[in-house]
Amino acid sequence: MNKAYIVAFLVISIAIGFTLWAFNGSMTPYVNIKVARVSDITVQVRGKIMRDAEHAPVYDKAKNRLGFWIVDDGKVPLQVVYHGATPDSFDTAPETAAHGMMRGGVFESDQLIVKCPTKYDDNKSPYKSAKAAEGKS
Repeated sequence: MNKAYIVAFLVISIAIGFTLWAFNGSMTPYVNIKVARVSDITVQVRGKIMRDAEHAPVYDKAKNRLGFWIVDDGKVPLQVVYHGATPDSFDTAPETAAHGMMRGGVFESDQLIVKCPTKYDDNKSPYKSAKAAEGKS
């Protein structure tokens, strides 16, 4: 085999290996709240946003942070502190996914993904209203 082919194969193999290593390092796993509480790495947790009087979300403008509680399917609550501006649809969002890690008994989040309430609720979906209007004409 020609030396040029061997060198090219090695360079391509190293490039593919580096790409896979970098991609794997950027993955953040989704875990439940119980696992997030004992994890010492960055994870993502999903949960329903608690809005009762005791756990109502609070935004601290001076510190630019949002404090709130979520609860997962196992009814396990978790206090989340998100550092950043409140996402636009947070006030009406039923659920969120927070990216971050545990620090001192609180989940410190640097990214939030909020579930759009109308996008996933068939009763509130704008597409359902449009289809209903089409059927009436």
